[in-house]
Amino acid sequence: MRTRNYPLVGAIGIVTLALMVVAGLSASRIHGLFGQTEVIVELAHAAGLKAGDPVRMSGVKIGSVKDIDLAETVVEVTLEVKDEIELGDQTRASLKVETLLGTEYIALTSAGSGELKDGRIPIERTEVPFDLQAVLGGLTERIQDIDTDAVAESFRAVAEVLDGASPQVRRALDGVASLSQIVSRYDGELQELTGESAAITRILADRSQTIGLLVRDAGTFLTVLEQRRVVIERLLGAAHRLSSEIVASVQSTRDDLGPALRQLQTTVVTLRRNKGDLEESVRLYAPLLRYYTTVLGNGRWFEAGLFGLTPQVFPDAPSQNGDE
Repeated sequence: MRTRNYPLVGAIGIVTLALMVVAGLSASRIHGLFGQTEVIVELAHAAGLKAGDPVRMSGVKIGSVKDIDLAETVVEVTLEVKDEIELGDQTRASLKVETLLGTEYIALTSAGSGELKDGRIPIERTEVPFDLQAVLGGLTERIQDIDTDAVAESFRAVAEVLDGASPQVRRALDGVASLSQIVSRYDGELQELTGESAAITRILADRSQTIGLLVRDAGTFLTVLEQRRVVIERLLGAAHRLSSEIVASVQSTRDDLGPALRQLQTTVVTLRRNKGDLEESVRLYAPLLRYYTTVLGNGRWFEAGLFGLTPQVFPDAPSQNGDE
């Protein structure tokens, strides 16, 4: 009787389970082995970029943003790019705005020879719309360069001028103060309106592709309309040429139409003058037509009588006045 090796079966089961767990935790890497390659891009800041945003090369989508992490002083953006895309060792990356509503994407530009080293694009070869830290640093420097004493003196001069200002200026300032109070009073409503505007902006951003399709369809419609305009212009040109030919034909036959119309008028006058004779002819033609119908109205033959062809057999009938 064959016995089972239970320790060996248990070891095989444990190893199989461990492999399944490792495969589940590394699903994304396994997926990358079958059509996707991970590329890490170092950026100065994310500027609103989020996972799922597209990655494009020459305007064509070649992947998407997988993850965004902060690594010390730079932002590491992990991209999933199609395997067939070739990236040189000097490949550059740019963070760009895709739509007016603020949707962003990563634009890759392949450069250099060979392959991208370690699948990473360093910050020296990346660009962002603007560097927030540089802007804030520049603002700090500008604020430090401001002469506060001169600003204070300017405010004092303005205060002195306003003290001696006309009543119209004072009423204008009072109006500004009232407007500020109204804005403060309806601050909650303004915040709600701003929130609704943000929601509308998000909806428009989500529908950016649909809006793009609508714009392209509008372009197609305008193209078709332009083609129809050309056809209509040709039709109007042909109608204009036809009318010109008709006018020219009438002008060329004007000398012939005059005598023809005069002869037609003479014919009409003659017919009116002989109206009585024509009516009498029609009246006399009616019996002839009736006799003709009687003779030929029985089919494909006609009836006729012939007299005097045979000798007389019977005597003539006596006349009524007694004469023989």
